[in-house]
Amino acid sequence: MNTLTKKLLKGGAIAAATIWGTHALLRHLRWFEFAGKSVIVTGGSRGLGLVLSRLLVEQGARIAICARTEADLETAEGDLRSRGGQVLAIRCDVRDREDVNRMVQQVVKQFGTVDVLFNVAGIIQVGPLDAMTRDDFENAMATHFWGPLNTIEAVLPHMRKRGWGRIVNISSIGGKQAVPHLIPYSASKFALVGLSNALRTELAHEGILVTTVCPSLMRTGSPRNALFKGQHRKEYTWFSIGDALPVVSMDATKAARQILRACQRGEGEVTLSNWANPGVLAQHLAPQFMTELLCLVGGVLPGMGGIGRQSARGYDSHSAWSPSILTRLSDRAAEENNEMRQHPIPTSPPAQI
Repeated sequence: MNTLTKKLLKGGAIAAATIWGTHALLRHLRWFEFAGKSVIVTGGSRGLGLVLSRLLVEQGARIAICARTEADLETAEGDLRSRGGQVLAIRCDVRDREDVNRMVQQVVKQFGTVDVLFNVAGIIQVGPLDAMTRDDFENAMATHFWGPLNTIEAVLPHMRKRGWGRIVNISSIGGKQAVPHLIPYSASKFALVGLSNALRTELAHEGILVTTVCPSLMRTGSPRNALFKGQHRKEYTWFSIGDALPVVSMDATKAARQILRACQRGEGEVTLSNWANPGVLAQHLAPQFMTELLCLVGGVLPGMGGIGRQSARGYDSHSAWSPSILTRLSDRAAEENNEMRQHPIPTSPPAQI
């Protein structure tokens, strides 16, 4: 090994050690405990939002959860209070700016301020492009882009007043790599990634750190209440089975713990998945190959037909394959995370944004 090579290797090692050390120091300096903190969790009545809220209660946070369905909120509030939590449950549609402002004012009146915001509320529409309507795209954008922007704008004055705050936006691996038959979902999650990362660059110098979280499939039980179009039973089959497979999907509580740690460390962007998830590995190592592979997947997914542009909930889309032993883990998660209630298909247009 010649002298130049040795110097290059030494220099590279020093640079890597410096980067790692700086990152570790920042994590240490940014660390905080949730105990006593005032935390808002949108979509906190079921699924991932409820799982996060349970862990936050365990760590001593004061929790405000919001959702659109009163019955879900009542169940979640009872769940969290039974765990000793100080909980405020507020009916709120994050797509409606005025509704959000009222919700945040109520939280501040009850808890004094807002320290941490978790934007979790979301919807999933599954089906081919021809089954999607303009309303599907607008509703996805209203929920995943305008909704988080509404809540962020509402809490920012309170965080700026104290020069400290944490904001966590739950996007998706589908916000980094487009997935067939999830176009409104993917497009809106891409928008959230851009918004979230951009906000971090603008707010960090004010002591407000924004974390973007991109999970892969998680076993929260959400397929039951997702919206399926076209050949909805076939769409539900592939989606619900994929959501339940141990290697492809991850345990919701494990994912939630990683999300809380990322918030406490003040991380910029994190991707959550099982370490052996082949899709996530391929996306990291060979994104163009992954795109080509998804093109092939799109060619074998169910075509247009069935109920066409109408929507059916997952619980109205059962097939011989789902629910079954293949979906057992996801079905169990639905029971644990308040996803069993049946939610009618909304007939009103997206709320004011």
